[in-house]
Amino acid sequence: MAKQTKKQRRTKERKEIVKRRRARKASLPAPLRENPDLHEALNCHHPLVSCLINENWRDGRMANIQVIREAPTGLVLSSFLVDLAGVGLKDAWGNYGLSKAEINRLESKYSAANNPLVGCDLSLANTIVHGGVAWARKWGFKLPKDHKIWLRLLEPVDPAEIDLDLFGENGMPLLILNEDEVDLPEWETFDPEILKGTIEADRDGPSRETLTRIGDIKGALLSFLGRSEIQEDLDAAFEKRFGKGGKPDSEEQWIAFQDWFALEYELQGGGTVAQRFVEEYEDVISHDVRELVLGWQNVIEGLFEVKARESDGYCMKSLINEREYEVYPTVFLDKFEMKPGDFAVARVVPAKGFHTFSGGVKMLQSDGSEDMRAEIYKVAIDFQIKNRRLALKNNEEKLKKSLESARRQYEDFVDFFGSDEVCGTGKEISVKYQSFCYYVVFEKKDPDTGQPVAKAYETETGRPYQPPKVALPKDVLKSTDVGMICDPVEGLEFLIEYQRFFDTFQYPEQRLGKEETEDLVLGYLESDSVSDLPFRKVAKKFPYNFSRVMGYYLHREAVSADSIDDLMQEFKPDTFDKLPGIVALLDSEMGRLARLAAEEEAEKESRSLFDKFKGAESGTSIREMLGTPFSFTVSKSFDS
Repeated sequence: MAKQTKKQRRTKERKEIVKRRRARKASLPAPLRENPDLHEALNCHHPLVSCLINENWRDGRMANIQVIREAPTGLVLSSFLVDLAGVGLKDAWGNYGLSKAEINRLESKYSAANNPLVGCDLSLANTIVHGGVAWARKWGFKLPKDHKIWLRLLEPVDPAEIDLDLFGENGMPLLILNEDEVDLPEWETFDPEILKGTIEADRDGPSRETLTRIGDIKGALLSFLGRSEIQEDLDAAFEKRFGKGGKPDSEEQWIAFQDWFALEYELQGGGTVAQRFVEEYEDVISHDVRELVLGWQNVIEGLFEVKARESDGYCMKSLINEREYEVYPTVFLDKFEMKPGDFAVARVVPAKGFHTFSGGVKMLQSDGSEDMRAEIYKVAIDFQIKNRRLALKNNEEKLKKSLESARRQYEDFVDFFGSDEVCGTGKEISVKYQSFCYYVVFEKKDPDTGQPVAKAYETETGRPYQPPKVALPKDVLKSTDVGMICDPVEGLEFLIEYQRFFDTFQYPEQRLGKEETEDLVLGYLESDSVSDLPFRKVAKKFPYNFSRVMGYYLHREAVSADSIDDLMQEFKPDTFDKLPGIVALLDSEMGRLARLAAEEEAEKESRSLFDKFKGAESGTSIREMLGTPFSFTVSKSFDS
């Protein structure tokens, strides 16, 4: 096949950018797709102008609420109709770019209809509207289309704090309609008594009766997936996980999917299935059971090592976030038996001082060899590097040390280069990067030991330090314009055509209007592998030019260096939940053995361990088994 020309590559990249932009736009609700400025207007942080409610809402049991805020595009309005006696939130709509006169005319219409609006506290509006949403969900009533976007003018509330005492009659909807005119809730297919009472556990751990009951509660939650109001979300999640027309390859995958959907998937109407379940049975569910079910949303998943057997459970260490957990199965089967030294791919969830397995478990029996442990540790460390969110979850010490490592790398980078960014050709950047790595390992002295890393390693092991080979991707090496940027949190980032990107904002009069410049700026903006860092750097250095360039290519007036947070929230939402680009390893033994495995792998191919997994299909590797029940994703193109 003939090589693509540079122009052909640009055309292909541009088409991909347009395709992603269209996909992003298609995923938005219709009002936001058709009115891009509405996204900025609908924000609860804009100044509140007025909050109104119809004067007779208590007697009529029907509340008409208007929330008006002052947005940069003019007044923005969200209107809600809430049926307090029957179906909850019945209608939601709004508008933006309004004038004061238009708002006054709207209020006059209500007065002319003998239903005048009066001022009310925003807290009351929050209670009624959010309560109306919760009431509709509880009883399975259909919520208005796109109601979530109009809720943005209200302040967010904790679902646990929503008071439903204003709704219904004696805790039930008061419906004047025929039963066939509404979707009435289905009856539960389990005994609600299991939701009452406390969850008992003592110092020796939970009893078998308690574990069996927890398993029954989990079964009740999974039966909730059969609800008709859940089916649309279930279908969407199924397609997201397995692709259009796809299906699970095994029963294990189906079990893992159900567990993920019930505990972690964000439903279209907001919240998770677990939250809906708790809301549905709030009249009978005890505090202990409520906390149990909601706590299940904090899933810990990955590769575990069995450290000890404890009564009916196990002391297990996650090799991903490096924390130990006391984990119990909720079923007692003879084949569910692991011994210290064994490994498992699993999901575990909290349960009042201990943890239980959630979904399927894949067990890997240990052969007792150091080689096997070394290879598994290496796989776990590879996953830590590529999946920082999982690696740093629920481990404050690991997060703290990772942040310290990223900060030290930044300081070393600035000390070595005199700046936090270096530009050049791909080959030049590769040489500079290798030089920096050599400096950190062989020249820079550790403040604690007084020795460079390589010397300390040689002293400890008696072997010379062999630094890992560092190879940048081919497209980086071939590029004539590469930027190597270092950030005190994100670490190192390599960006192709960075100097040209920078020059666009420094000399916009020379760059604007060119097709390749548009491809570059929008490509950076829409790429998942480019962070917010280059945009923040140019916005800080050239604030006026930043507004000019971004406004030109986004066809907007309100794009400025002061509003870069809003821009990044739209295109790079991970900006506000950054994790360190370096993952610190706490377990020195894991590091030692993983290094041995890496050295051995450099000499020969790693042997397959597929036959170690119980029930594994022939030819399945440890890496593939890790990916079977879970979706691990790489968060950056280049991880340090």
